[in-house]
Amino acid sequence: MQLIFNLFISLLITNLVDSYIRRDDDPEICIAETDNGCRAQLEKKNAMYYKIPTNCVLKNYTEQCQNVMKCASGLECFKGKSEKEVFLTSCDEVGARRYTFDSTCMAPFLKKLFDGGHNCTGDIIVGNLSSQIFKTQKLCFLNIVKNVCDTENFNFFQKNYDELMELYTTKPAVDDGFCASPNDKFNKMQCEYLVGEFRSKTMTIPFLSITNQSNAAVQEVFELIKQTQNCLDNVCLFQRVNEKTSSRMFAATLQSSLTNLTKIFKLRPRLLEYSCLTKITINEFFSEVSICTMFDKKDNCIMPTITKFCQEEILADFGNLEVSVGPRKEVYNTPDFEFAMFRDNKKKRRFVFTMKDDKLI
Repeated sequence: MQLIFNLFISLLITNLVDSYIRRDDDPEICIAETDNGCRAQLEKKNAMYYKIPTNCVLKNYTEQCQNVMKCASGLECFKGKSEKEVFLTSCDEVGARRYTFDSTCMAPFLKKLFDGGHNCTGDIIVGNLSSQIFKTQKLCFLNIVKNVCDTENFNFFQKNYDELMELYTTKPAVDDGFCASPNDKFNKMQCEYLVGEFRSKTMTIPFLSITNQSNAAVQEVFELIKQTQNCLDNVCLFQRVNEKTSSRMFAATLQSSLTNLTKIFKLRPRLLEYSCLTKITINEFFSEVSICTMFDKKDNCIMPTITKFCQEEILADFGNLEVSVGPRKEVYNTPDFEFAMFRDNKKKRRFVFTMKDDKLI
């Protein structure tokens, strides 16, 4: 169950190396027809595929991609199809492709920027990185790169720094809406950082802390939710079609649960003493809530989740109740039942009626 939730909450955290990002709701069509009818153009285009796109490489690749699209558009298979459908079959999203350089150098570099701790990182805002700051803080940023990237990637970064950061931080002058540019990828990487921060924090904060809205760590979690949602709302690259929907659902579940939990603990303060709830984290509890919401389709999964975590302690509470009176028969064809009055460990008076279904008058 925890594994399922981690996949769910990760949303945008990808481990794709040497692969490009394709949305599941954009299927490729006419693949065989394009391979057969545009083979010469495809071979020239594919020769550019594995090169990290600097301006020159990206320009050359774009030209080859357009040649394939021009050829494919004339095929019978593509008649009546949109330009985007032709693009998806004809072109690999080289600009947005996740290279080893991105995973092992660029992403760790961004994390260092966002984590702060350097003289040049004080004004950094996640999701709002302009090309200007990379120009003014170049020397400082390259010192950070040197400490997080291996020698090969650092040398490549240093040699192509100005060109790379211009590509990554600048939206293409002509935006075709295909989400295939380095800028689209760069924006997605910033969202991944926020999701990663949210995940790591919820794995360390005790679950019951969430009932204290003045708790600094809890406030930070809810602020991260807002930042992540804002980032996701402004990024077009998604590895799965339902990522944005899943993120919104999780945020809504967590925020609405705060009110529900407050009511539950007010009516059942004994729950606050249960070790089953004091020993778990926000991540652990809401992993079960999210699974219940997604798969069991229940409107309110808070109490079922508490019951699942605390079955033993709930039963133990009843096991400590010893005072009972004998059965009292009632007429009118009602079942026998037992009435018990006792005091629990907190010296509170309790009443229990136990129906005996196997004995009917």
